[in-house]
Amino acid sequence: MRREAHTAVDIRPALRAENHGMGDSELAGFLTRLHERCRGIRAVWALGNADDGACPAVRELLAFADRPTLERLRAAEDLHRADVQLLVVVDGDRFETAWGPCRLSGSLARWAWRQVSPDVAYYDESKWAERAGEGGTVVRVRRKARLVWEPTLALQ
Repeated sequence: MRREAHTAVDIRPALRAENHGMGDSELAGFLTRLHERCRGIRAVWALGNADDGACPAVRELLAFADRPTLERLRAAEDLHRADVQLLVVVDGDRFETAWGPCRLSGSLARWAWRQVSPDVAYYDESKWAERAGEGGTVVRVRRKARLVWEPTLALQ
């Protein structure tokens, strides 16, 4: 009897408590629809300062995929959510916005992306810091990302 490896979608083990504004079932449903439409997605990370307990108005997600998947996601308007900013890493380093309120592009290397465990990574965010009576300066803030979905390998 020959066993074949198949990718099974099992979101439950990858769900984390830090779902910032989306409940587990809502996030699971969204990620299931995302993967059903774009099988090229290899992992999805929730970005932001997961330690501050804040509930941002827009959830930032980072998907690892490829350029054709990015283009399919941009065209799949029924998947677009006003409360989700979806960034897609297209080549292991460069990322672009699939949809969301801000058009972003950049590089994981420039973000100093470092995966420290199977489900936690840190990256640097540059932002303006204004002090009373002074002009703004750019500061780099270390942020935490958490893995919220990845496919599991099932032998059948």
